[in-house]
Amino acid sequence: MCLAKCKKLIPLGVIFLAAFAVFCKIHYSDGDDAFFDSCVKSMSFLEYLKERYLTWTGRIGGETAIYVTFTLGIWFWRVANAFMVTMLPALVFLIFKKINPGDVGAKPTWSDLRLFLLTCAGFLLMDVVTFGHAAVWVNGSVFYTWALVSALLCIYLTLDCFISGVVSTKKILASIPFGLFAVSSIEQIGFFLLAYFAGGIIFNKLQKRTVSSLLYVESSVLLAVFAIVLTAPGNSLRIAAETETWFPAFKELSVGEHAFISAQWLLSSFANEGKIFFALIWIAALLSGAAKNKPVIVTAALFSAVALLPLAGITPLADMGINYIDPAVRPEVFPSLAQATPMNILAMIWWFAATAFTLFLIQKHLGAKGATLFIVAILCEAMMFFSPTIYASGERVFYVTDWILVFIILNQVSKIPSEKRKLIFFSLALILTILNEVTQASELLAKLNGN
Repeated sequence: MCLAKCKKLIPLGVIFLAAFAVFCKIHYSDGDDAFFDSCVKSMSFLEYLKERYLTWTGRIGGETAIYVTFTLGIWFWRVANAFMVTMLPALVFLIFKKINPGDVGAKPTWSDLRLFLLTCAGFLLMDVVTFGHAAVWVNGSVFYTWALVSALLCIYLTLDCFISGVVSTKKILASIPFGLFAVSSIEQIGFFLLAYFAGGIIFNKLQKRTVSSLLYVESSVLLAVFAIVLTAPGNSLRIAAETETWFPAFKELSVGEHAFISAQWLLSSFANEGKIFFALIWIAALLSGAAKNKPVIVTAALFSAVALLPLAGITPLADMGINYIDPAVRPEVFPSLAQATPMNILAMIWWFAATAFTLFLIQKHLGAKGATLFIVAILCEAMMFFSPTIYASGERVFYVTDWILVFIILNQVSKIPSEKRKLIFFSLALILTILNEVTQASELLAKLNGN
């Protein structure tokens, strides 16, 4: 028994050591990291929290973790962040295992290891900037990776209550601090966690199963804290400052103009950031037999081929007309329908159809729960498009969506009927992982060297 547990920990140890080795090369950035380092040296903890809440943000959970992290120093962050980066794929896998107990064995098996490695590959299938800003940047990692790990711990501890109706008061009470930190750190992650509780309660009610009153209490507490975060006095001041700094025209946009830039960036993120995740969803559906008739099979194959063309440098159907925008530089001309070329419009139409087709395939493959999860993944990203930092926030806002897509893929792979087809899928996933890293090798090396 002890040997089996040790074998399970070996992959986690490898990931931790690899992550720690990378983080040993990371130092505070000149921007936000330097600012937070200065704050903790000049302000007490309560003074800092009050200042941030009243003048900048209601994210009191993340701000607390930031203060502690910068107080304890860079070596604390290096160890803690390596642990968080290790825990993130582990929790995604454990949640999958809890939902699909028949798909993984009680003892470590080759099948288990493949699924876990596929989960870990989620980091490598992202754009390097997304992973860098959300997991390697000191400030970004605390707000995104640490908060997402907390949300997943909250989900893992309460999941049995929704799946089997077995209520563990100890687990529910233990989940509350993790949930509180998650909903009070980043709005995207708070929304995701609250969507989990709402979805769990609704699906159980539809199946006429009793929901523990403790879950109602916990979800109500988390919702109340989330409301406090959203209504913080500093939020309006921050939005005003960010509007002036990054997007002066934001407050003057018409409904149509706002809808256009929102749809444009959302679809562009799918075509560029999410292309491999979408392709793997389509490939998994093909191999599992979810796409049974010829038109659906041909459509899935066509969408997969076109999505992967940018890996070969062919980008017309991935260009929505915003590739000129640098998140670190305030754009002087903002995208509009009038500026879009016919090819840009065609690319948007193509990826709108690809997204709708993905929802259709997931619903056929995983049912209403899978389709709902995909919609939540989109909404986690879409909610950022009502912020004046729509462009300045950069790729880190795709992070939560990417991990939800990884979870969807895991569930799809579990439904592939034969071992041979699963091996084909894992082989393709490995090839795409390598290609994604090769095509970003120069940028990755530059980031590691501090450029």
